[in-house]
Amino acid sequence: MIACIAIAILYLAIIVRVLVRLLDEEDSFLILAVAGLIAQFGGQATINMAVNTQLFPSKGMTLPFISYGGSSFIALSIGMGLLLSLTRRNPYAARVSMTRNWNKK
Repeated sequence: MIACIAIAILYLAIIVRVLVRLLDEEDSFLILAVAGLIAQFGGQATINMAVNTQLFPSKGMTLPFISYGGSSFIALSIGMGLLLSLTRRNPYAARVSMTRNWNKK
């Protein structure tokens, strides 16, 4: 039971961390893309946990990165890679844009 709660907390921590990261973003495409990816990740985890506790009927969804499934693991890895690349911050790019704006004045 402790391991199950730890896994659920880990999934929740990932989802909250990504959503907190989105609070500073201004690009609407980035916000929608990341929100969709994290909703898919969180939804799949929630549905799998609900099926295992017999709250939902069986759907055949795997628990992200834990349950066995080759194609599911590859799809989740690609989705998480997209998520990481979209939420990555480059401090150099922010400095360059600030200096360009400064030089225009």
